[in-house]
Amino acid sequence: MSITEQEQQELEQIWRLLDEAYHHYFEHSDGYCKSSEGHVSVNFNNFFERRDGESFGVKSVEIYSYVFGPNRSHFFKSTAEALSAVKVWHADEMAATYEEDDDD
Repeated sequence: MSITEQEQQELEQIWRLLDEAYHHYFEHSDGYCKSSEGHVSVNFNNFFERRDGESFGVKSVEIYSYVFGPNRSHFFKSTAEALSAVKVWHADEMAATYEEDDDD
């Protein structure tokens, strides 16, 4: 068994929205970031959960983002929950305006 079609679609949307938000951020901001920006990890259930009858599947999603969200590492219980947060980050970033330094 692999991830569901829904989970795959949600992950693809997460990557697309993160990429769009990062492109905007790097084009308009001071560019401060960490080297692991936008790293997405998908964690699957463990042996004991599967042994006890839980079918193989996504257990959690982790997104590393120093730029977006309240922490560096963000943990979600599902791809749907991660996508919901990324949609907020994306909307906030796309609405952000960055003023140029007027010290010239």
